[in-house]
Amino acid sequence: MPEYHPQDWLLIVEALVSWAGNANDLDTPRQRRAWALAEEIAAEQGLAPGEALLQVDDDWSG
Repeated sequence: MPEYHPQDWLLIVEALVSWAGNANDLDTPRQRRAWALAEEIAAEQGLAPGEALLQVDDDWSG
């Protein structure tokens, strides 16, 4: 994976989760893939997706 700042990765997780919607109501393969990617990226950062969302710093601008 590219060498992004951890906050960049958390932003990507946030976007994927926001797009995919509720993890208990994934209707399409793309939604399931978005959640799988969010879980994979969060795990790379040592977090579960829900934990990753709590770690997003809205004021961070890089």
